[in-house]
Amino acid sequence: MRISKDKIRRVMDFLLKELGLRLSIISCYPYLLVYSLEKTIIPRSSVIRVLTSHGILNKDVNFISIFHLSEKKFLEKYVIKYQEMVPQVSQAYQGKTVFGD
Repeated sequence: MRISKDKIRRVMDFLLKELGLRLSIISCYPYLLVYSLEKTIIPRSSVIRVLTSHGILNKDVNFISIFHLSEKKFLEKYVIKYQEMVPQVSQAYQGKTVFGD
């Protein structure tokens, strides 16, 4: 498995700084580094941030399990389920909101 140093750095920076994951957690799940920052990590994190800010999800979300879900399961469980109640989840998933907004 080959991952560029730049990709590892960018994913690590996001996981550590934006999501607040501890290095010890990331080292236990090295497969996190192969996920696409733009296609998986940021959109899913944005959806979770929106749902958390609306009080729908607990702030102690397990991002490891969220990233590990298949695309279909993630959409069913977090986007489709809440898109009428919180329309911003669709926008967040499509990258139309900046992470952290």
